[in-house]
Amino acid sequence: MIKLNTKYLIVIVAMLFTSIGFTQEDDVVEEEIEIKEDFNMLFNSVIEMDVDKSIFTMSQGNSHFTEDQKSGIVAMLVPSSFEKLEKDLKNELSKEGTETLDKGELKDGDKRILFLKQSMEREGQTYYILMFAKEHNDEASIMVTAFYESNQDATFKKHGEKAIKSAKLVEKE
Repeated sequence: MIKLNTKYLIVIVAMLFTSIGFTQEDDVVEEEIEIKEDFNMLFNSVIEMDVDKSIFTMSQGNSHFTEDQKSGIVAMLVPSSFEKLEKDLKNELSKEGTETLDKGELKDGDKRILFLKQSMEREGQTYYILMFAKEHNDEASIMVTAFYESNQDATFKKHGEKAIKSAKLVEKE
């Protein structure tokens, strides 16, 4: 099992809350059963993706980290349609502790991929968070989030794009 330092856990938790915020409207109150199903989908889905194992040497489930744990790629199935994510992305503003740097759409052949790039300060270091989303079905989308130190943008942006383009849900039998 991977042991993470507290500061890296903070980055991961912040990243997850940011991505969950990306997929949920603030004024929507969900029933308890739906919330349990959503969390089950978020954390129990198996997503297969192409990640460079020579760079992301530590893996656990849908999470892949560098040896120093300063960078990683995390995938999840989110309970939101691609259309809803697209609408949310257009309205996404910087939140406390983060600054939105860029957002838009990528193409992977005929498939559309949404992206959101944010920066966040932790312990005097600037980190970038790149969130990508692509359609899975009418009720869910695959989200891949990459986080890394800002001075590693050229390298890790490519890894994030490669991961989302290859990401697919492994269906349980």
